Amino acid sequence: MARRTAAVLVILTTVFAPARRAIAQAATTPAGTPQAAGTDPLLGLWGGGEAILGPQVRGEILVERSAHGWNMRVAGFESSGAMAGDSLVLALSGGQGTLRAWLHGEMLEGYWIQPGGFDGPSYSTPVKFQRARSGAWRGTVTPLDSRFPLYLSIARKSDGTLRGVFRNPEANWPGRAGVMPIQRDADTIVLINPRTGKPQYRQTYDSANGTIMFDFGAPLVLTRRRDADAIGYFPRSTALSPYIYRAPLPRLDGWRTGTAQAMKMDAAALQLIIRGLAQADPIGDSLPRVHSLLVARHGVLVLDEYFYGYSEDRLHDLRSASKTMTSIMAGAAMYHGATFSMSSPIDTAAALKGITIGHLLTHSSGLECDDDNDDSPGNEDKMQSQTSTDWYRYTLALTRVHPPGTVYAYCSAGINLVGRTISAATQQWLPAFFDRAIARPLQITNYAVNLMPSGEAYSAGGMRLRPRDFLKFGQLYLNGGIWNRTRIVSAAWVKESTARQIERPDGSTDGFGWHRHLLRAGAREFQTYEASGNGGQFVIVIPALDLVIAATAGNYGQYDIWQKIRTQLVPAVMRAAH
Repeated sequence: MARRTAAVLVILTTVFAPARRAIAQAATTPAGTPQAAGTDPLLGLWGGGEAILGPQVRGEILVERSAHGWNMRVAGFESSGAMAGDSLVLALSGGQGTLRAWLHGEMLEGYWIQPGGFDGPSYSTPVKFQRARSGAWRGTVTPLDSRFPLYLSIARKSDGTLRGVFRNPEANWPGRAGVMPIQRDADTIVLINPRTGKPQYRQTYDSANGTIMFDFGAPLVLTRRRDADAIGYFPRSTALSPYIYRAPLPRLDGWRTGTAQAMKMDAAALQLIIRGLAQADPIGDSLPRVHSLLVARHGVLVLDEYFYGYSEDRLHDLRSASKTMTSIMAGAAMYHGATFSMSSPIDTAAALKGITIGHLLTHSSGLECDDDNDDSPGNEDKMQSQTSTDWYRYTLALTRVHPPGTVYAYCSAGINLVGRTISAATQQWLPAFFDRAIARPLQITNYAVNLMPSGEAYSAGGMRLRPRDFLKFGQLYLNGGIWNRTRIVSAAWVKESTARQIERPDGSTDGFGWHRHLLRAGAREFQTYEASGNGGQFVIVIPALDLVIAATAGNYGQYDIWQKIRTQLVPAVMRAAH
């Protein structure tokens, strides 16, 4: 055990080393330090925006049926409508939100569709209704919260100039441009673009009240913060004692929990890993800013830790790890009798002849679609910027530039088309199918599915899950398609979808919606398969160790940083397994 612990410590001290420092060694005033008399009042740590920005509609919802139709009341709003078959759509005026529901006997199944807002697209979240009386149902609308916590750390360099560093744990705004020279002009602070040397932002500074005003479509006021008031800036509160390993607490979510020792893992090694993450430098921009780290061994949850203001009950954006959720939905649809397979054509149009569902799930359709090429017509950003609300039609109209199955090109638009196939084959709205076939049997009660402008689910990214629920998908596949004695996908699909189907340009391989990597831990090399997404969203399965690891992070748009979770952090956890 001592040898394994020492090996993990070497990795942590070279990759995820404790390094909670000020902006730079030359800085004279560390972030969060109270200002001495006579010093520049701008120096130090500023923060704001932690409060929920929207949406406004939340709380109890009441749906009633009468001889005149249907009525809905929620958050002081009211709407009425009629049932069309077994489907009910009740929309609030002014685009405040919509209830989409189905009546099954005397049971009402509903989904709240919140409008797009600060985070971009609209989202669907489940509403659990209880029958209040005959013809009336009561539930709770719990929309996806929008937050934009923003921190600005200002220090003086040795040459006397000021430098500010922005940190946003939610969206990683503004990415690599987060370090900016600062100039003060009376009641205005000017932030200089480091590349051009020209002013990029001019913000109002109220020295009397100690505020800096920003406006991102809604006003955001930064106030001075001490370390204890900067939840989300530091990985963990600086007031906390060093982390001591603890077994996760049980919840009513289907996970068995236990100690690392009982599952033959080195608890001391896991403790060192969490200490390293908890003491990470908030200013540094070379290591991942990990929001959560979870580990399951032999089917038991043995580690469940959170950072930067995140907690186990908060939904996290999975980004492209959602593509793997689409593969799992395809497997669930086939298990429940859908008559498509990986060799099924995606469409009957002559221009699309030969392109199959399997080609879409292996990024090898041959269509002119490459997310890594900004000029590609099928690039995800190009597709989503179109005025057309039908992204399916847009993708199907792309030109074929390669024979199907011959060239790998990462194509979100292609995997999104698989959602179209699943919905058509199951004759269900995709969020409803996900809830019935996957979320419920996996004991997932809180999630959000992002929607396209057409109102259909976007199947290539952006689903939001609690990290404990995200981890379940890896355990489901490690169990051969079964979760707590309930089969969700067939064992054959687990084997087929995680097997090598195509080689990627970087030398790794893909299955159907799963990425495959060889990871080295110590002297051994292990074949793994994973769901992964921009920013550092991972579920990694290591079958030879009977081990599943999940991580979420906030390094959006910084692949060279977030991929270190796979190449550095995950092997450190693997070393702790014996």
